[in-house]
Amino acid sequence: MDFKVQKESLETRLSALSMGMHAGMGLSALAKIERPSGRSVNKGSGEVGAILTALDRLNAGEYGYCRICGADIAPDHLRAHPETPFCESCSA
Repeated sequence: MDFKVQKESLETRLSALSMGMHAGMGLSALAKIERPSGRSVNKGSGEVGAILTALDRLNAGEYGYCRICGADIAPDHLRAHPETPFCESCSA
């Protein structure tokens, strides 16, 4: 399955969040931690962390299936929540 749309959505949201963090907090206020992927993420930024993790799963070929039950995540659910690692049943 091609996840190009989801990847673009995740990257766009990450960019928007990143610009907002830099503009609103100033660079000195960003306490960053390094992720294994080499990206840095602001501590306490749950949405940014979820997006980075989803992009890591995409790059590793592990995107699109539920991390709990292993089922494919429905395309509609991924379009609505591209960062989710869970199918609708397991995320409820």
